[in-house]
Amino acid sequence: MMKRAIRLVMVAAATLTLWAQVSPKPERTADEMDPLLAKIATYGFEQSRIPLAQFTMFVQDSLTNPALLKQIEARLDQFVASDATPAGKDFAFRELSLIATDASLPVLTPMLTQPATAEMARYALSKIPGPAADEALRSSLAKATGNTKVGIINSLGQRRSASSVPALVPLAASSDGAVAEAAAAALAQIADRPSLDALAAARAKATGLVKQRIDEEYAQCAGQFAARGDKTTAARVYRQLIVPQEPQMVRIVALGGLAAAEGTAAVPALVAEVESKDLKAQAAAIRLLGGIPGPEVTAAMVKEYPKLPPAGQVRLLSALADRGDTSVGSLFLNAAKDANPDVQASAIAGLGKVGDRSSVLVLAEAAANGQAAARTSLYDLRGPAIDDAIVSAIGTSSGKVKVELIMATGERGSTAAADALVKAVQEQDPDVHREALKALKNVAGPAQVPGLVDILVNATAAADRRDASQTLALVLKRSQPPQIGAVLAAYQKNTAAQARLSLMEVMGQTSSKQALPVLRDALKDPTAEIRRGAILALTDWADAAPMQDLMDFAKGTANQSLQVLALRGYLKLLALPSQRPDTESARLLGEAMTLAKQPAEKRQVLALLGNYPCKETLDIAQAAVADESVAKEARAAVDKINSLVKYK
Repeated sequence: MMKRAIRLVMVAAATLTLWAQVSPKPERTADEMDPLLAKIATYGFEQSRIPLAQFTMFVQDSLTNPALLKQIEARLDQFVASDATPAGKDFAFRELSLIATDASLPVLTPMLTQPATAEMARYALSKIPGPAADEALRSSLAKATGNTKVGIINSLGQRRSASSVPALVPLAASSDGAVAEAAAAALAQIADRPSLDALAAARAKATGLVKQRIDEEYAQCAGQFAARGDKTTAARVYRQLIVPQEPQMVRIVALGGLAAAEGTAAVPALVAEVESKDLKAQAAAIRLLGGIPGPEVTAAMVKEYPKLPPAGQVRLLSALADRGDTSVGSLFLNAAKDANPDVQASAIAGLGKVGDRSSVLVLAEAAANGQAAARTSLYDLRGPAIDDAIVSAIGTSSGKVKVELIMATGERGSTAAADALVKAVQEQDPDVHREALKALKNVAGPAQVPGLVDILVNATAAADRRDASQTLALVLKRSQPPQIGAVLAAYQKNTAAQARLSLMEVMGQTSSKQALPVLRDALKDPTAEIRRGAILALTDWADAAPMQDLMDFAKGTANQSLQVLALRGYLKLLALPSQRPDTESARLLGEAMTLAKQPAEKRQVLALLGNYPCKETLDIAQAAVADESVAKEARAAVDKINSLVKYK
C-alpha cells in the first residue's frame, strides 16, 4: 500500500511540476507551509495526494533559498514529533531525508529507538552527511534491540563509517545471530584494516551458520581490498578461506577471489582443488584455471587429466577447449577414443577449437557414425593446413566418411576443394555424387566451369540435372562477367535435347546477353521441346531484354500451349521494374490482352494494369468488363486504377 501511495504522489508531483514549468513561479514563503502541513497532518493513504504533491513542489522550489530551507527543516522536525497521522509522518520523514542537516539530529536521534518511528527516522537521519550523524546512530545502538538494532547497524555499514568499527566489533560476536551477521556485513562494507581484523577475530569465535555468514563477509571485505589494489592482503584472506573445513560456497568464492588476485600464483591452490572430492568446488577450480592464460597453466591442467574421474575429465576438456590452445590436440584425440561416451563426446566437441589436420579423419569418422558434434567440429577446425587435409582425405576415403568430408568443404567454403569435388561428382556412390554437387555451389569458381558443364551434359537423372544446372548457374553468376562461353560451346556441340534443355536453363539463370542470340535461334527450332526450353530460359531473364522476342513468338506460333507459355513469360518480364512511362506499359499490356485467349492470361494482364494507372490502362480494364470470364477482375482493376489516377 505504501509503495502504491508513493507512486501516486510522484505522479501528482510530476503533474504539478509540468504545470509549474509553464506558469510563472512566485517567490515561495514560509507562510505557505502551515496550511499544507495541516492537511497532511490528517492524511491517510487512501486520501487525495494533492497536498503532498504541493508540499513536494514547495520544497523543490525552495532548494535555492537556504534560509527558507532551514525553516522548512525546522517545521518538518516539529511535524514528525507531533500527533500527525502515521501516513502524514511517513511523508514528512521522506521530505526531511532530502534536506535534513545536523540541526535535525536532536529530534531524529531519540526516534531511532522508538518502534513507531525507528525505521523512518533512521531513513531520514542516515541521509545526513558527516560524523555527527554517525555518532547519533552509534549512540542508539546500546538502546536498540531486534530489527531496530539490525537496521542501525546496516545504516552504519552503508555509510562506511570507519569511526563506528569499535562499536561494531563486539556486535560481530553477538549471541544474536541477526545482529552478528549485520555487524559482519557492515564491517565488510567499511572494509578498512580494523574491519578486516575484526572479521578475522569474529570468525575465529563463531560457529555454525553465523560463522558461514561472517566468512562470506570476510571474503567480501577482501574483495574491497583487491579492488583498491591491495591484492596481497586480499589473497591472504582468500587462502584462509579455501581450506577444506570451510563451507563449500565460501571456498568457491575464495577460489575465485584468489584467482583474480594472484593469477598464475594461484595455480597450485586451484590444482589442489581440482583433485577435490567436492564436485562443485572442483568444477569451480577447473573453470578458474581455464581463465588464467599461459602455457604453464595449460600444462598443469593436462597433468591433472588422468587423475580425474570421467565427470571431472569432461569439465577439464571443456575448459581446455575454451582456451583454444592447440598444444592439447593429442590429449583430445586420445580422449575421442575413450570408452566413456561423455568423455568421448566432450573431446570431439572440443577438437573444433584445438584440433589440427590430424583431427580431420577422426572427426569425419565420428560424424559418419552419427555424432553431430563431430560434424560441427569438422566445420569449425581452423588453420592453414585444414582445408588441404580435408581435400587429401577426400581422395583416400569412401562411403559415409567421404560424404562427411565433402559436406565439410561446402560448409567451410573451401575453394581449394573445388577440383576434388568435380571429380567426386563423377563417382558412382549416389551420396558422394549428390553432396559433391551441393558443395560445389559454395566453393566452385571459373576454373571449374568446364567440369561442371561436362557434369551437366552427361547427367542422366532429373535430380542430378537440376542440381548441376543450379550449381553451374551460381558459379557463373559469381564470375563477373559470367564465363558463359563454355555453356554456349557445349550447346552447339551437343545435339541431345535433354543436354540442350539443361544448358538453356543455365543461360536463362545467368541472363548473359551473349546467350540471347542462341535462345532466339532456339525459338525457331523445329522441335517443340527445344522451343519450350528457350521460352522458359527467356522467362527467367533478369531484365526485359527478351520481352519482345517472347511477344513475337506468341504472335507467330500456332502451338497454343507454347503461345500461352510465351505470353506468360512476356507478362512476367513486363512486370519487372523499369523506367517506361505508364502509357507505354499500357500499350504493351493492351497488345498482350489482344493476344490472350484464356481467362488465366487475361486475369494476369488485368492484375498488372493497376501498376500503371493512366487513361489507357483504364480503357483496357473497362473494355474487359464485357468479358464474362474476367468481368469480376476487370471491375476490380477499374476501381483500382480510378482510385490511383485520382491521387496521381
